[in-house]
Amino acid sequence: MRELIRTALLFLSVMLFGGHAFASGDVGCYPSMKLFHKGFSGCDSLAFLAPGNDTRINLVYLMADAHRQKLEIQHHDKKRYPLPNDFAPSDWQNFSEALKPETATDSAAQETIGEGTICVSDVNGSAQFSAAVAAATDMSDQEKKSLSDARKALTCATGKGTATAPDVQSTSAKDFLAYLTAIDHFYKVDHSDASAFVALATSSQPWVKEAASYMQARTLLLAAQAQAFDDYGTMQKDKIDPAAVSKALDALDTYLKDYPNGAYAASATGLLRRAYWLGGNQSKQLETYANLIASKEVNEASLDVVNEMDFKLPIDAFSDSAASPILLAVQDFRLMREQTDKDGKPAPGMKAEVLEAQRSRFASEPELFDYLLAARAWFIDNEAKAVLALLPDRPVSENLSYLEFSRQLLRAAALDASNDTAARNAYVAIFPFAASAFQRQTLELALAMFDERHKNVGALFAKDTPIHDPTVRKQLLDYVAGPIILRQQATATDAPQDERDTALFRLLSRDLVQGHFRGFLDDIKLLPPPPSAPADASQGTPDDLFAPFRWEGRKEGYICPNVVEIAKILTANAKDIRGRMCLGDLFRLKNVGDISISDKELLGGMGTLFSGAALARQDFYTDIMKDKSAPREDRSYALFRAVHCYEPVGNNSCGGTDVPVSARKGWHDELKASYGETTWAKALHYYW
Repeated sequence: MRELIRTALLFLSVMLFGGHAFASGDVGCYPSMKLFHKGFSGCDSLAFLAPGNDTRINLVYLMADAHRQKLEIQHHDKKRYPLPNDFAPSDWQNFSEALKPETATDSAAQETIGEGTICVSDVNGSAQFSAAVAAATDMSDQEKKSLSDARKALTCATGKGTATAPDVQSTSAKDFLAYLTAIDHFYKVDHSDASAFVALATSSQPWVKEAASYMQARTLLLAAQAQAFDDYGTMQKDKIDPAAVSKALDALDTYLKDYPNGAYAASATGLLRRAYWLGGNQSKQLETYANLIASKEVNEASLDVVNEMDFKLPIDAFSDSAASPILLAVQDFRLMREQTDKDGKPAPGMKAEVLEAQRSRFASEPELFDYLLAARAWFIDNEAKAVLALLPDRPVSENLSYLEFSRQLLRAAALDASNDTAARNAYVAIFPFAASAFQRQTLELALAMFDERHKNVGALFAKDTPIHDPTVRKQLLDYVAGPIILRQQATATDAPQDERDTALFRLLSRDLVQGHFRGFLDDIKLLPPPPSAPADASQGTPDDLFAPFRWEGRKEGYICPNVVEIAKILTANAKDIRGRMCLGDLFRLKNVGDISISDKELLGGMGTLFSGAALARQDFYTDIMKDKSAPREDRSYALFRAVHCYEPVGNNSCGGTDVPVSARKGWHDELKASYGETTWAKALHYYW
């Protein structure tokens, strides 16, 4: 199946009229901090060749390798599609954007979906028309000005109407005027009628003749697909006009034969690929794409071609007998993903004999084939020893290709899985050479996960650490680091302010959640002063990250002292009733609580190095309910709060072991029966 469900009309704009493609389904990706993905999410691509990557990204890596090209991240001032983190490419739209230079102009029309995409050519077409008029030598200055002004006045808008025709006399001027009338008709009346452009095929004006030849082909192709797309952009093959496709192909071939290096040759070549697609000519599609992939370095244009292939080239073409080793490898990685049967149950993955049968097709790429064998052994068979046998040890080289980077990374992981003490050094040895786009970030994730699992987190925050990516470091501070590392980073003058703030917030939070109250009283001294209010009151009060730790308590309802006093009370007696109840209210009101990752394969999944079990509000409440010596106010409030732990849909928001509805009903009934006169009994109307 395709990487993401997208509309065919999006590519109507991209393929017919240029512009930048974007995968709308990717917006809102939340990539996980995980090194190996056996399935495909669309949001978790990394910098090594892997089944879980978007296949377009795998293809780009192999294209870069084929051209011995180092990919570089273009640091844009403002990203079009901001994500929660950028530690790796994650999804196609951010990956492709990161490799494209930031342009001064970015017309929204170039990303239009649906009707009106013909307008994408309007701006450039106007400039080209005016330039050709200015270059003509057999027209008067007044004719040139009139024609240029008329073209500028013509805009691609909905509804009927024609541009005002200037009064011209010379033959060339009349040809330009005829072209102007034809393009006006194309934009505003009928973009499936090529007759006006056919009439200009014999023009003596070179630019008019070439532009008309191109527009004739373009219009014929639009006519071929006029009824082919439904309201949702889905192509209906039975609505394509085969005869019109054939005519469009002839017109495109004629243009490219007459103008192989013409002004519209690149666009006409794209239209030719579209004609093959509309006509269902898979062999010509494959031939054309294979030639493009082989001949082009990775750049803005070739990235758009890769994106186009994902829409247009049928999946079985990737493994066609005529497919190149690169395209076949892309398909093999796709087939290594976790498989399910028609009932959604796990199914066997790609069998070894299926891959082995392809050996002869990789005769020109033996190392790529060895890596494919190793990847299959790793992702499907979970055989680390087989990986090591297929990928023997060798020094890391300069100009590290994506294939070699993948090879070295997978081998290091296999060493780790085999409990080989050389594993960490294998990761570290790659760092000096990981210079292509996203290699460094992926390698930092790999080493961070290794050290987390080997209880070596301190090394990741040492002065000479190779872990620099802020997202990786923040993940470690939030989910893994113990008090020593958090205090170290909270006070590290050479650390960025954001990292110091992250460390201090998590230190203070963990102190309270893990019951380190004495530590909290020491660490609270590191708290910075609250942010100053701006001079202009209309700007509002600035956010205070540390507001939870400045809580002043509550003077009405269930009375609580400030957070420092709560910590002092619990330092003296960890079982103090009011101290625990007020700590629970701090957790509840200020959103302070335990954070953990249930998936152990994610960075941070091994849990925090803070000692002790995390405190759960529900445990406070149930302990106090059972304490017959507890004052009535405290027991009634505990019952009230315990019932509300399951508000509003029965899910426990207080931590601790979930209790059945019958128990929650018992809490409700006890509060009503035994403490009916209390504020809390009167305020509680339901249980969940």
